[in-house]
Amino acid sequence: MNLFLVLLLILFILALVVAAQVGLARYHAIRDQQNNVVMFGGAVRLLSWEQNEGLVLLRYKKVSEIIVGAGGGMRFIYPIKGEELRARIPLTLRLVTWNDTDILTRESIQVMLKVAVWWRVADLNKYVFTIDTRVNVDNSRLEMGPLGAAEEWLQTLTESSIRTLVSQVSVALLVSSKPTSYLHVDPHNPAEHSTAQGASQVLAHDLQIDLHNKAQDYGIEVQRVEIQEIGLSDEIQTAIDRVWKASLLPAQTEQEAKARQIELQAVANVLGVDTVALNEVMKNFQGSSFLGVPAFLETLLGRVGDKTTQASSLIPKGNNQSPSLPGSHEQI
Repeated sequence: MNLFLVLLLILFILALVVAAQVGLARYHAIRDQQNNVVMFGGAVRLLSWEQNEGLVLLRYKKVSEIIVGAGGGMRFIYPIKGEELRARIPLTLRLVTWNDTDILTRESIQVMLKVAVWWRVADLNKYVFTIDTRVNVDNSRLEMGPLGAAEEWLQTLTESSIRTLVSQVSVALLVSSKPTSYLHVDPHNPAEHSTAQGASQVLAHDLQIDLHNKAQDYGIEVQRVEIQEIGLSDEIQTAIDRVWKASLLPAQTEQEAKARQIELQAVANVLGVDTVALNEVMKNFQGSSFLGVPAFLETLLGRVGDKTTQASSLIPKGNNQSPSLPGSHEQI
């Protein structure tokens, strides 16, 4: 009987110790935001994860469970039973940008493109076991982790796809639809491609489709692609600006001529057409000298003189002032 009580006491003490260890582990996990707490010398581990994280668990080096979000939580794994955490991957939407100034169009004209790609991890199994976290950078092999390696892979895929697509597009189409703001393409909207106008929208759509098809083999989903900027070389941009200004010149000249015509018509309604004509002729001959009075000037002066005589009869006596001609202060 006494032995039985001793055993019960020992079991009770062990239960208290275990409960204290579990409570302490959870306390540290919450207070210190630890997501992998070691217990009992490594025999047990307490894992915790956020709702935007995914876990890949192994048992004897085989995938035993894949936890995707699940609203976050905690669970124990037992390394003494061969269980281990293989990867902890964020499931949030991520952004990678890429730009290059040495892209050639169909005419072998150099352009610059800046592209933004939004992506996320869609298949944890493919993502973790397909992408090598060691990446060659500048002839050296670096350990970058799964996220860094995935971004390097995605940038490489983007470069390959955009060069292939732009090489099939004429520079004239890129120039005519050069974007001044973000060009948004939603891959889940099938009507986007049919309603898009301009080569840039079509290019962004084709790039998204190509990237999505390639990246899904690695557990990556490309959700959105935007062409943020299209740049041309200085020589081509100068030529475009010159043509644009030349195309605006006829319209500008026509508007100026119409405005001048309206102005002269208003003056002619008051002073007469001949007076306005004489005034315009005098402006053209400023600073010129004549040995005699040209015949056309005699005719205009005669007409103006006749109309001045007729108008003087309408002016009340005592008023010796006469309306001055526009530009009459100028000397002939």
